[in-house]
Amino acid sequence: MKNSTARKAKVITRLRTNAACYLGLLPFFILLCAFVFFPMLQGMWRSLTDWSMDVRSGIHFIGLQNYADIFDGESNTSIRYLKSLKNLLVYVPTTIAIGLFISLALALIVNQFSRKEPRKFSFFRGVYYVPTVLPLFLCTGMWCMFMASDAGIFSSALNALGMFQGASWTTDPGYSMALVIIIDIWNAVGFNFLIFSAGMQDIPQELYEASYIDGASVFQQMRKITLPLLEPILFFVITNSFISALQVYDIPWIITSKSDINSTGGPGQVILFPVMEMVRNIYAGMNNGLGRACAEGVILTGIIIVITLILFRIRKRHSD
Repeated sequence: MKNSTARKAKVITRLRTNAACYLGLLPFFILLCAFVFFPMLQGMWRSLTDWSMDVRSGIHFIGLQNYADIFDGESNTSIRYLKSLKNLLVYVPTTIAIGLFISLALALIVNQFSRKEPRKFSFFRGVYYVPTVLPLFLCTGMWCMFMASDAGIFSSALNALGMFQGASWTTDPGYSMALVIIIDIWNAVGFNFLIFSAGMQDIPQELYEASYIDGASVFQQMRKITLPLLEPILFFVITNSFISALQVYDIPWIITSKSDINSTGGPGQVILFPVMEMVRNIYAGMNNGLGRACAEGVILTGIIIVITLILFRIRKRHSD
């Protein structure tokens, strides 16, 4: 009895001691619940209804019918959504692999100036980060102008070199996916580069000096020192890149949705992605559009959660 009373007293004392900390965190948790958890639960519930833009039709519970319609493979909306998931299988690994390679390579090169030439180091960090602060609609518009088949700067230069002659980067199914990947990498590589660069600054220089005395090459230093000590940064960048890539929307939407919302995704829906199809279902005027969009959003959220858990599991195994 005395032990139980003593434990309760300790808990009360701890709560009183940390009361100010809990009060400081309270606004964050209120906002988290209001703008994250509540919308998620609301979306899950709405995915089980026939919710549509027509408020006169009311909202009725229909169970898992929306999910069954998505995966039936027969209706137009089902075919489009399944196509958007297949496009992710091409877009996500390609974007992440190329983007990580470029950002890590840039960080390794620029980091060489950090101690000997700090002005160059600051200059290149600023230059490579500039595309990240630009809005995606502006980046997309710029690249569409650069790659225009009639008068685009890059497109004309490639044609002069005998490469990609007659290619239409915005409408040709064979090139539009490549254009989306190029724009996304160009816009996002600066952020990853800055994260890698900051992580490299925390690696003790003495480790490189000792390895140099032992005769280690630059490649061996990178493999034995830089990459192992950057493991937490790599994990963060990879996880963040997966979550961001799975929600791709702005770039392909701007490229393809110019006049008709049903043209979203381009010819053959080669650059159609799940978030784009969700928006199309809402605004295309179809019956049960909002309910179907919520179901598609729940599926995408599940995919993101599963991939994130897999990445955490892989990291835990690697750490063990």
